[in-house]
Amino acid sequence: MAVPLVLLPGTLCDERLFAPLLARLSERVTMVLPIDDDDPVVLATTLLNMAPPQFALLGFSLGGLVALEMALLAPDRVAGLALVDSNARARAGDAPPHPGPPAAAVAAMWPRATGLAGHDNQVLRALLDAMAEGIGPQTHATQERLACARTDKRDQLSRLTMPALILAGADDLLCPPPMQHELADGLPKATLVLIDGAGHFAPLEAPDQVAGHVAAWLARVDHALSSNIRPLTPFRTGDDMTKTDSSHQPARRADATAAETDGTVLQVERRDFTELVPTDRARVQGMRGFDPIYTDIVDYIVRCTHRIWDERDVGLIYTHYTHNCVAYTTMGTMYDRETHIRDTIQRLVEFPDRRGLAQQVIWRGNDSDGFYTSHMTHGQGRHSQYGMYGKPTGRTFLTRTVADCMIIENKIYKEWIVRDNMGPVIQLGLDPHAYAQDIANRKFEANEPIMEVVENRRLLGQYPPETDADTSIAHNDSEAQLLRDLHYIYNKRMFGRIHELYAPNCQWHGPLMREYYGVAAVLQQTMRLVALISDGYYVPQHICSVDSEEGGTKYAVRWTLEGHHLGYGPLGAPTGHPLSVMGITHYHVRDGKIIDEWAVYDELSMLAQVKLAALHRAAG
Repeated sequence: MAVPLVLLPGTLCDERLFAPLLARLSERVTMVLPIDDDDPVVLATTLLNMAPPQFALLGFSLGGLVALEMALLAPDRVAGLALVDSNARARAGDAPPHPGPPAAAVAAMWPRATGLAGHDNQVLRALLDAMAEGIGPQTHATQERLACARTDKRDQLSRLTMPALILAGADDLLCPPPMQHELADGLPKATLVLIDGAGHFAPLEAPDQVAGHVAAWLARVDHALSSNIRPLTPFRTGDDMTKTDSSHQPARRADATAAETDGTVLQVERRDFTELVPTDRARVQGMRGFDPIYTDIVDYIVRCTHRIWDERDVGLIYTHYTHNCVAYTTMGTMYDRETHIRDTIQRLVEFPDRRGLAQQVIWRGNDSDGFYTSHMTHGQGRHSQYGMYGKPTGRTFLTRTVADCMIIENKIYKEWIVRDNMGPVIQLGLDPHAYAQDIANRKFEANEPIMEVVENRRLLGQYPPETDADTSIAHNDSEAQLLRDLHYIYNKRMFGRIHELYAPNCQWHGPLMREYYGVAAVLQQTMRLVALISDGYYVPQHICSVDSEEGGTKYAVRWTLEGHHLGYGPLGAPTGHPLSVMGITHYHVRDGKIIDEWAVYDELSMLAQVKLAALHRAAG
């Protein structure tokens, strides 16, 4: 079902502002409502009475401020919210009123109203003058009083959980990009689009681009309604465990096909691969600078990974990585694109039938600021050629990898790769200690230094661990609360909190493809890692989250744990050597409880670190 679209023009504008857009949305029911009252709440209430029972709402400039009032008053009726060249701030106290009559207001605004390319656009200027004349001085004065009466809405944006679009000209001087970022950061489900070369009147300056992004947003709104998607509650609020109504988990339609354009960013878990890399799906997300084949960021990371690794088009790395891309791995750091290519070729030659199966992608960002993706895969293959694992064993392997990527305009420019390297070593029948020793020998011969851990700041002198976690990397309250809980468990060593956070039927997916069930197993595996590095300090490096089609929310946390090898375990007897672990963990939270945890870190890297430290100690 196509939801009706209600549009609100800005100061001195009427329905002619939206004529180019509406011409491109001819099959949708639309209505343009006037801005003609000086009380924001009264006007919003009046317009709600004129609008359909449920509708998508698009507001331009002053109309965007009114749209916010309407959405806050009736979030159950506003199925989607688009704010075009607008903001959520109160009018600055020192801002001068627009001069009257209306023609004078247009003349005063014109030098700052368009992008550079539009300064000489006399057709646009004539249209603005004509709309202002039609509005008249009385309505203009009413709109000026309305602008002065508006209040700051930035602290209320998190309440609006409907699909949102924040769109503006990149050269808008009246509502500049920082204001657009405020809106996008505040709205939980917002897509931000800044159109190059356009100013404040983006719908008239760049009609084709505006129409494309509005159509993609409307498709998201339609899909949300048809799937009965309800807003998800936070993971935790204070000490209270909040609930998500699982009876309303979104379900994908049975007749969905790869060609379907549902307007939402793809999710991996419940789709076959052919649905993840469609050939005739419309672009549903702002993807400025990306190859046309990619319809959204999940499509991008899944498809390009498959093209490079499974289709063997390794040369795509030249167009999908910057020349100086840095990749941090558990075994070392790669600092350039050629090293990426060399490493990829070597791995593919040793495992000709290798396949990487996408499991899930958790992401954040937009095409202006860049995207961040956390992409988990299961790699499987047969050891049939000579390579880093030595003589072919003919054995098969299965391992889990998570790659976190920072991406802008089709290129990855920074990457963190956490691969469970110990898994294949054991599955191929190799001796882990001998293999790790060989790695350590080569690192020692290359004069690679060991990591130094003098003071990791978990304990300051004789003080206990910090009471409060650093939540500065969180993007919302639920992410912040997850960081607090992880700090409580890993740094304060309050492992009993696990009984509160995890569902009784939870599942833990760990290194070596270990699969355990229940809270007791999660408790044991968590303590097992900390016991190896009993002075270790757990530091989250990045967190992001997405609402899950399976219900609830999925989180990706990239972290480090640094300290010394002080405990027994798979690394052998304690050595006291410095030890650093880089890991990435995905969590699935539903009904306020963690139901799945995928913990990925590399025990082989840890073993090699211990042996390298022993070589350095022996050498004096």
